[in-house]
Amino acid sequence: MKKIVSLALAMTMIFCSMFMFAGCGKEDNVLTCGVTIFEKMNEQDENGNWTGFECDFARAVGELIGMEVEFQIIDWEQKYSELNSGKIDCIWNGYTANSSDDGVERKDLVDLSYCYMLNQQCIVVKKSNLDSYKSEADLAGKKAAVEAGSAGAAYAEGVIGENGDMATFSAQINTFLEVNSGKSDFAVVDIILAKNICGNGDYEDLVIVDAIELPAEFYAIGFKKGSELTAKVNEAIKTLNDNGKLLEIAKQYGLENSLNVVLTYEE
Repeated sequence: MKKIVSLALAMTMIFCSMFMFAGCGKEDNVLTCGVTIFEKMNEQDENGNWTGFECDFARAVGELIGMEVEFQIIDWEQKYSELNSGKIDCIWNGYTANSSDDGVERKDLVDLSYCYMLNQQCIVVKKSNLDSYKSEADLAGKKAAVEAGSAGAAYAEGVIGENGDMATFSAQINTFLEVNSGKSDFAVVDIILAKNICGNGDYEDLVIVDAIELPAEFYAIGFKKGSELTAKVNEAIKTLNDNGKLLEIAKQYGLENSLNVVLTYEE
């Protein structure tokens, strides 16, 4: 009898490994969002509960499409591997639609949801060095701190030149510590995050370089190519925008002026 039970258990484990998304593994009614720590967008409170605009937004969408929402911390540089392997269902973490990775437009790498928020990259330096940065040319030959695989990394690579250097991190939040310590000259990060960090607490000596203004960006959610979730989530975004719920969520985090729902970033 024990041999029979053991054989049945072994067969069950093999079945789960082969068909983990068909029942034994990831449940069809769970939407797993790949995130990094991003203040006011995706962060955890002292009890480990997820909070922030993106988190509340995702839960509101999940309620409309009948899916439970979970958040999975990822290494941003590995976001496409995580997505295409099925470990996450979407990239929902201040994901810039109008950017590229390794020279490939993101719209060609993933299916994009409707865009919902305006953003832009910005340059962050120590306050004592601010006068040294008057134009983009002043970034050449410097050491940049960036989140690996981010829009900021793509920008920095193009401006530091052959004599410059770049330190990469798994999350944007780590770049502030790098500049604050003096190990890097500047960071390229989302301005929404920078406005929450610079001048506060341990980062009192960090400032945004207003003299160097980068192009506008648009946040969207990235899904695996061909995913049926894209259309479902888009319909939910439209509903939340029309009924005012999305604006209500944005106001909770002081992001109402950045909210901007458009069908694609090209509009």
